[in-house]
Amino acid sequence: MNLQPDTLAVLSHLDDITEGALRKRNDLGVILELAASRADSAAFNDLTRTGMGLWKVYRTLRSLRSGDDGYATLEREFGSLVNELREQLAALVAEADDEVLKRFDDTYFGMTQGVVRNLVDLGHDLARIKDLQNSAR
Repeated sequence: MNLQPDTLAVLSHLDDITEGALRKRNDLGVILELAASRADSAAFNDLTRTGMGLWKVYRTLRSLRSGDDGYATLEREFGSLVNELREQLAALVAEADDEVLKRFDDTYFGMTQGVVRNLVDLGHDLARIKDLQNSAR
């Protein structure tokens, strides 16, 4: 998918403010492009909110051990957020071209540890956007 100049400008700005720390920059560009082409800011905002939640829960889980209080609850919340992010991504890319569909299917919709890691990385990037949105308010 070819990204429009506006999308490339947003990615460049995100690169600047995150000091190049985006983990799924190209996929984020596709997501931005698809949301813009559908004029669906609500879906994009839902995606950023879910990504932020996933990233926060993941970071908290990493600081705990499996026997710690609340760990099981956070683990369930993590699974729920992973599934929610997948559903939101699936809805967003449903009308994308075959190349994008295959890429996202391989990267985000499988049932492997690598797919979960990819979703966490995407959550990280979406959290950076949510931070930017919140700071602009």
